[in-house]
Amino acid sequence: MTTEKKNVKRNQSIAARLHSIENGISGALNSPEILERMNRYGYTAERIAEGERLLTGAKQQVALHAEEYSGQYVATGEVGQLWPEAYSDYMITLKVVRVAFRRQPGKLQEFNATGRRNRSLSGWLNDARVLYTNLQTPEALNVMTGYGYTPERLQREQQKVEDVAALHVKQLGETGEAQQSTKDRDKAIDDLCDWYSDFRAIARVALYDKPQLLEALGIVRK
Repeated sequence: MTTEKKNVKRNQSIAARLHSIENGISGALNSPEILERMNRYGYTAERIAEGERLLTGAKQQVALHAEEYSGQYVATGEVGQLWPEAYSDYMITLKVVRVAFRRQPGKLQEFNATGRRNRSLSGWLNDARVLYTNLQTPEALNVMTGYGYTPERLQREQQKVEDVAALHVKQLGETGEAQQSTKDRDKAIDDLCDWYSDFRAIARVALYDKPQLLEALGIVRK
């Protein structure tokens, strides 16, 4: 099962859990008989309203979590769209550089044009920045002009690299925020479920002889 499918199933499970808890809380608050019986065990309307506030907070965190992950998916998509284009330009230019400066091994080292390429995005960004920055010298530009590379062309390719870098920074930021939103959401749900566990246990005691009232709260009598 893919991560995306797992997330969908988890979100569905959370939605079902929140719906069940909401039915229990609203059912208690809207029934004078249930409230009267719960009050005997310390669960006043105010105390039950505390659970309602936890529920509202959990819903807000779920919504925020969805928003943050949407931002992460968008940022990842933007990187995925521009990086292949910039990478393709870079690889073509690299091949030309290796031909243009093949008799100058020192220059190839200066351009970081020898050896295997980094496959990671961060590694590629470093390689590409070294290449394009060092191609900006008058000597290098003069050589590259003979292979159809004007300063403007190299600057355009270099700008694509910087655009990818900017999007990567944005992606990392969105990822961090999304991960934090997951922690915040899970804590809010855990706090709510902890509260509801006690509420449900007391409801079973308070309504032990009224199974129909327990059913109205969505609670099965044990």
